[in-house]
Amino acid sequence: MNKTIDINLDGCAFQVEEQAFEKLKSYLDTIKKRLGKSEEAEEILADIEARIAELFQYKCSGSTINLAVVEEIIETIGEPAEIVDEDEADETNQESNKTYSAPPPYYGRKGLYRDCDDRVFAGVCGGLGAYFDVDPLVFRIIAVVTALLSLGSPILIYIVLWIAMPEARTMEQRIRMRGGVTFKNVGDNIKQEYQAVSNKFRSYANKPNYKNMQQRMNKTGDAMATGLHSVLNVFGTILGIGIVLWSVLCIMIIVGVIVLKDAMPGLALSEGNFFITTVPDHFLSHLDQLLATIAVLLLVVIPFLVILYLGLKLIFRFKTNGKVIGMSALGLWLAGLVLLFFTGLRVAKSFSDSGSITETHQLQTTSAETVYLRVANNTTPVDQEYLADVDNLELSLADEQLLITGDPHINIIRGDDFSIKITKKARGLNDKAAEFNAVNTEYFWEQKDSVIYLDKIFNLGDEALMRKQKVYIDIEIPENKSLEVSPYLDRLIDNY
Repeated sequence: MNKTIDINLDGCAFQVEEQAFEKLKSYLDTIKKRLGKSEEAEEILADIEARIAELFQYKCSGSTINLAVVEEIIETIGEPAEIVDEDEADETNQESNKTYSAPPPYYGRKGLYRDCDDRVFAGVCGGLGAYFDVDPLVFRIIAVVTALLSLGSPILIYIVLWIAMPEARTMEQRIRMRGGVTFKNVGDNIKQEYQAVSNKFRSYANKPNYKNMQQRMNKTGDAMATGLHSVLNVFGTILGIGIVLWSVLCIMIIVGVIVLKDAMPGLALSEGNFFITTVPDHFLSHLDQLLATIAVLLLVVIPFLVILYLGLKLIFRFKTNGKVIGMSALGLWLAGLVLLFFTGLRVAKSFSDSGSITETHQLQTTSAETVYLRVANNTTPVDQEYLADVDNLELSLADEQLLITGDPHINIIRGDDFSIKITKKARGLNDKAAEFNAVNTEYFWEQKDSVIYLDKIFNLGDEALMRKQKVYIDIEIPENKSLEVSPYLDRLIDNY
């Protein structure tokens, strides 16, 4: 049984066997001793540790690292003497004229990955920048600008790329993301990389004057980089503030429209008449309206919330689990889409079942030889404004009220009886709902001696949904009676 030790290398936790740990510790201590104490030496040592951590992840991801693996990696990278010679660190004059160069790396096929080491949200723009060798800031600006101009539609594209592009976790993936060395030559190229690092250190150690100049250049470069970084930070903060204000305004408008939906459409479309607000009550049930409202809120508000999150991230640069937030937002958005589809299916199904109700009335006998059909006095108001035709029903405005009317079908029957039969038909989500819509269809008629007054239209009641309502009127008149029909009603009679 081998004893294992938990170590942290370049921010990554590994479990190493005791012998392997001693070998690795001795290796790194020797390199550290040869490099000496300086900022450059610490950078080189940190780079070496980072490469060793990457090789550990590649070779022993999730498993214990044994001595054989450590020896293989040391052989791949090179012995301490191959990286930097202890004697050469003191021989400044003899080595000052030597130059070193690393062999060129072998370049392979690029791969598209998310760069989570350079990310604001999920690393998509960072990955695109690495793939196309362009500053990721360019893609971030393009994404934000297009999102603002198209009201958030690129957010869906970003989420799709987030799901489609894998995260560059291993060294091979990070190399392929930038089109660098392929992993089949990774051992040779890492060794070459460390040869170049060793050569760089030799040159640095053997040129004291160069060190001072390098320090001055580094300070100048650091100042320029700091200035550029500050400018970008200011620009990002301003852009973030703009995004936050714009997204908050849009969310407030959307929520305001939903909350004040009973007042705003009427004010906007009817100059103070609120009849428009009653239209949804005739097309959708209260449950369907609630489901549709929730679905629209999810579909419209979620993208703006994501944009708001990105704006806040640009301003405050906080660290969060972007993948969890993105997947949650996508899940809610898809839930809204499914809910809207389900509501549409419910509305479509509400036309599937038919219902009807029939009323038969015996008419009073009359001694007159002629029966008259006249238009009822309580007909539609003269002062009405036509709005639209929907499924053979007419929407109009009268006295600031929405009217939904239809033409009845009148059928004259000759026989021995004197009667009238009124049949109202409608559709609904089920038989009960269909019958309810039929019952709430209003039609007026009356008889005065030999005159039968008929309304030339039927109306939908306030609680009825528009579901293909129809009214059929069968009037049976004795054979010995003649019939006279008003000009306003003759067009409604099929057999006249």
